[in-house]
Amino acid sequence: MFFEDIIFDSSMKNNVSDSNPSLFSEKDGFMYGNMFKSLYTPYKNYRVSKLDAASDKGELILKIYEYDFALNDLSLYLDLHPEDDSVYRLFRKYTEEARKCVAMYEKRYGPLELTESDYESYMWDNGPWPFEGGKV
Repeated sequence: MFFEDIIFDSSMKNNVSDSNPSLFSEKDGFMYGNMFKSLYTPYKNYRVSKLDAASDKGELILKIYEYDFALNDLSLYLDLHPEDDSVYRLFRKYTEEARKCVAMYEKRYGPLELTESDYESYMWDNGPWPFEGGKV
């Protein structure tokens, strides 16, 4: 399938613009690598397996990843279909949910990005890192 086929595929636009869009949830979209059910094509015999977090911290970061993926995929769609209000409303909902998850993570475990740090000294090198045996 070529990129041009996706942009001008009118059946996809109608499916997404309905009041009940044919979209995966943020969790399933992350797992399948696509928010749009009509555009998902499985690779050979690949079966999506469930990701399980080992801790509350891991569960929260996984949720942030899911929302981040959904926001990126929906923003690409909205770049091509800015008039689709139902997808934009979902985008705004996911934006708010992602902000809540990030705020909760930062309150419990510290900043996710260096620019959000308010510590007195540089602490990003304090380990252990996950590849050194640290837990996510």
